[in-house]
Amino acid sequence: MSPRSRRPGLRVGLISDIHAHLDHLERALTILEAAGVDRVVCLGDVVEKGPRPDAVVERLEALYIPTVQGNHDANAVRHAGLEPRGCGMSRDTVRWLDALPRTRSYTWAGKQIALAHASLAEDYTGVRPGMVPKRMRRCLRRHDPDVVVLGHTHIPMRFRWAHHWLCNPGSVTKGRCALGPTCAVLVLPAMTLEVYSMRTGGAVSLR
Repeated sequence: MSPRSRRPGLRVGLISDIHAHLDHLERALTILEAAGVDRVVCLGDVVEKGPRPDAVVERLEALYIPTVQGNHDANAVRHAGLEPRGCGMSRDTVRWLDALPRTRSYTWAGKQIALAHASLAEDYTGVRPGMVPKRMRRCLRRHDPDVVVLGHTHIPMRFRWAHHWLCNPGSVTKGRCALGPTCAVLVLPAMTLEVYSMRTGGAVSLR
């Protein structure tokens, strides 16, 4: 990210569910740069559905953006193993996707942050406000993060379960709510979430 005027707190840009659309990735990065982020992370589903998987992976890799593996990424690796010539991806892309971890954890601004695509559990059951699957609850008790950042549902959210904040930036390609495609900024240590419209580039309010 380019130099900017300093804003309070650590500002972490959140992108998810790119689905091989390079133009949407670039748009999200432009929005997050204007929002003054200090770093960017990706919550998975980098490939499948869109036309440019190799270019998207190359861009994420070139920017050293920490990324977790989504269900579409895992599916793409499996398909490449079955039909290597017809998978539509280079071998380097397949290797990169295969090496992605399911979860990542960090300590930023004194807060414990966990990243995953759909859940901290070994499944892809989505999390929604008021709907935290039992296996996810067990993971929260075991790992005890302050904030968990997820993707998968294409719906931006921020809600509290027990003493944990659960956040989702939505999808940069196809939103499944009235807000449409979105990206977001997690502000630490306040643990607030700023959601940005991919259409307008402006901040939007969660209902």
